[in-house]
Amino acid sequence: MRQHFMASEHFAANSATTGLTRKVLLLASVVSVLAALPAFAQQAPASNAQVAASPAPQAAEGNAPEGGDVVVTATRLSRDGYTAPTPTTVVGQEFVEQRAITNIGDALNKVPAFRAAVSPSAGGLGNTGAFLADLRGLGPTRTLVLLDRGRLPQTIIPGVTTSAGTTDLNVIPTVLVRNSDVVTGGASAAYGSDAVAGVINFQTDDHFVGVKGSFQYGETRYHDAKNKHATLAAGTTFADGRGHIVAGFEYNDDGGTAYYNTARAWGRAAWNGAVIANRPAGTPSTVLGPNGNYFGTGTSGGLILTAGALKGLAFVPTTGGGVTTTTFAPGLSNLTASLDFFTPAALAANVAAGINNLNTQQLRPAQTRYNAMGKLSFDVSDHLTVYVEPLYSNVTTTGIILIRRDGAGAGPALTIAKDNAYLAQALTPAQLALVPAGGLSVGYTGEGFGPNVREIHNELIRIQTGAKGSFGGSWKWDLSYLYGQNTSNVKITNNFNNTNFRNALDAVNVGGQIVCRSAAATAAGCVPINILGSPNVSSAAASYILGTATGSGKTVLNDVAANLQGEPFSTWAGPVSVGVGAEYRTESIRLVSDPLSQSSTWLTGAGAALPTVSQNVKEAYIETIVPLLRDAPFAKKVEFNGAARVTDYSTSGSVTTWKAGLTWEVTDGLMFRSTRSRDIRAPNLIELYTPQSQSLPLPTDPRPGVARPTNNAGFLVGGNPNLKPERSTTQTVGVAYQPSFFRKLRLSVDYYNIQIKGAITSTSTQGVVNNCFIGGVYTGNSFCSLISFANNDTAAGQITGVQGVTSNVAEFRTRGLDFQASYRQRLDEIGLKGVLSVNVLATHVLTFKSSTDVSTLFPNGIDRAGQTGAAFGGPAGLPKWLVNTTIDYEIGGVGVNANVRYVSPSFQNNGQYGPDQAGYDTTQATSISNNHISAVAYLDMGLRYNFGPDRRFQVFFNVDNLFDRDPPLPANGTAYYDLLGRTYKGGVRFKF
Repeated sequence: MRQHFMASEHFAANSATTGLTRKVLLLASVVSVLAALPAFAQQAPASNAQVAASPAPQAAEGNAPEGGDVVVTATRLSRDGYTAPTPTTVVGQEFVEQRAITNIGDALNKVPAFRAAVSPSAGGLGNTGAFLADLRGLGPTRTLVLLDRGRLPQTIIPGVTTSAGTTDLNVIPTVLVRNSDVVTGGASAAYGSDAVAGVINFQTDDHFVGVKGSFQYGETRYHDAKNKHATLAAGTTFADGRGHIVAGFEYNDDGGTAYYNTARAWGRAAWNGAVIANRPAGTPSTVLGPNGNYFGTGTSGGLILTAGALKGLAFVPTTGGGVTTTTFAPGLSNLTASLDFFTPAALAANVAAGINNLNTQQLRPAQTRYNAMGKLSFDVSDHLTVYVEPLYSNVTTTGIILIRRDGAGAGPALTIAKDNAYLAQALTPAQLALVPAGGLSVGYTGEGFGPNVREIHNELIRIQTGAKGSFGGSWKWDLSYLYGQNTSNVKITNNFNNTNFRNALDAVNVGGQIVCRSAAATAAGCVPINILGSPNVSSAAASYILGTATGSGKTVLNDVAANLQGEPFSTWAGPVSVGVGAEYRTESIRLVSDPLSQSSTWLTGAGAALPTVSQNVKEAYIETIVPLLRDAPFAKKVEFNGAARVTDYSTSGSVTTWKAGLTWEVTDGLMFRSTRSRDIRAPNLIELYTPQSQSLPLPTDPRPGVARPTNNAGFLVGGNPNLKPERSTTQTVGVAYQPSFFRKLRLSVDYYNIQIKGAITSTSTQGVVNNCFIGGVYTGNSFCSLISFANNDTAAGQITGVQGVTSNVAEFRTRGLDFQASYRQRLDEIGLKGVLSVNVLATHVLTFKSSTDVSTLFPNGIDRAGQTGAAFGGPAGLPKWLVNTTIDYEIGGVGVNANVRYVSPSFQNNGQYGPDQAGYDTTQATSISNNHISAVAYLDMGLRYNFGPDRRFQVFFNVDNLFDRDPPLPANGTAYYDLLGRTYKGGVRFKF
């Protein structure tokens, strides 16, 4: 294992120079491509090729350049008419345009095999605005993202290290994407690490000739999430057709939504789910319902939580600018739950008294994107082509993270000393006499200061260059070099310096002047503040307690790859195809954050710092397609597809992956297929090298009579340089059918079964203990290997250490069925007019389990298939059924389409029981007031009109969520459901 660190000064100087040089070179490449286009475009013929979306497991018809091969993403070998053994879904440009989608990530999330857990549409505080592809719900790190079969640099946001090992799809410009090929099965042998759940390969329209562009505007019926999107692309040939140049630009500006979700009726209803500890008899542990998104242990002016006569008094401002107290009308839990449920009468009483305890809820952050991409290729000869492909992306996302929640779910309550100068002004003498000597414990939510606002500026630079050619008839080769750099800069403004805040809060009267109690703090600039009732903060005090956390993350990718494929010989059944290749890449990551973030002094920090760490990867693979039978009595064609790859990571060692597949074409239009593969995901650099730190509080020991741990030295959280690659086994079995009597119809169904062992996960030290001791009994499972015991005595020895670090201890299993159907009919063939297209994609999840769900209550874990609730303990679930159906009809220049997305009935939490379920017991933590989430169907409609010479111009209008369906409450924090409501989109497109 190797870990590379560079001195800060050396890194800063050299990376700045190198980065600037590369950026200038990249921008120069893009500018030169763009500058060359106008002259060439004048002589470029108009292109009338239109790409269709196809769910078929082969490349969509008409997508390949004339005379070229149909390249199937599921294999690195390209053959005309070959049908991949691994199921592949093709999402074309038409799919994007018909729905007026402005982001390729949003388009992919319409495919049922994806879970849109990390996307701007998922809402929630701290939403980064990233689109991370998550096939099968196994996590974005287990889905490999490629652009023209080349990797992209990782996206890592300081303070949000869960994004490590992933690629933000915001960087892909939609205007030049011809197809998005989704391989919904393991493909590590063909493409390398991370392809556990599958692969997405974005194919650019690098042979586009002409000029095309679009502009559209959209907003919701609530007049928010205002979205402007513009594209422009051009391409032409030169040098008698030997050269081709194409470039595209994309601009997108989304205004997002407000900090409070009060524009929508369901938002004003403040539905929520919360655990009620101090609940009335007969009340379940988890309560779901309206008026539950209000703080129960804190208010905007401060709420007294100290036991005694003053408990439940809230500080509120008076009309004259002073402060007084009023009785807080509590919720169901009676001052014990940070978020609580209130009766309408209690809420009305609090509002009338001047108390605001509504929680913030932003549905979508604001985001601005600029993407530019180009490709210049030149045929040196009939057998040699060279090319260069630059990509530049600039994305800025602005959203809220937290408000102060002292004593209300995000830290301990504030302590206001009895001699606090402002407390004496807020309480009557009689009340002040009741204050205990230790002062008051006050719950404070700080709405008067407003939330922390995080701005993420993400910049990606990628340039790929290479050569490809052919020789000896069937033999083809390619050689490429790829450089990628992703830089994320974070600013968190309106941020509290917690130490300074508490210093300023502790104000006393000295000689008739209110000052900070601490002389040292005063010398350092402390200015006293009064938060009781409403913030009374001078500009000097604001400068002392508020500031900006900053951080930056940089990832760099260098990749050299070579591939060779051909047909060395033939068997009785046809030519044998063979492909071999090798790849060498280096990856590095560096995280920088301000000193207060590193010391956890900010209310919301920018994360820990990490000196430059890197790894190199060497890979070699071989793949073959071997025809076994042709024109036999029981088979028109039988082919074997196999692949093997050896990968060597400098950090985590060597591993071998493989794939074996078989296709059996019984007759024309009927094919059975099956694959089995061994896939891997190597640990990313964040999982390996995040600094370890001591973990507090110490975990409790479930074994009766065994002393609780006392020394915290061995209790750690953080990264783990000893991680090994995850290993996965994927099995798929399917059938594709195109009836001979109905050739316009294509059908397929595929079964998948994915099992991951040694999965990399991290949990708290208490989580490790809970997973080791099931029912208080030592199990000896993989989690137990992270625990050390006195005298190695697992029965009675005191726990002396727990490694709550990233570890290869988890297991995942998911299985299900994918259904695809497409039908495209020219109606004049049956005596009608127009063209009708129907496309259906559906996924039925049978099992979705994780060993991280193992607990005393659930020793066999929890099957999360059929769970879509927002609040639960454990990994997110998947609905049993997701179905996406599109119908499009075009006649003349008019086209209309309808898209229906269906989410089946689900449960809030498969680890809980509602009143109508067996196992419901209000005395148990597994009880929930209502565990059902109703089915939802969303209808989107689109209308377009093409006009002008050759119908070069198009106007369009779309309505998403036509019936303005609310999310099935309280599942209002999951991406399966539309949070924004009815959305209108309209615009124009042109193509010359």
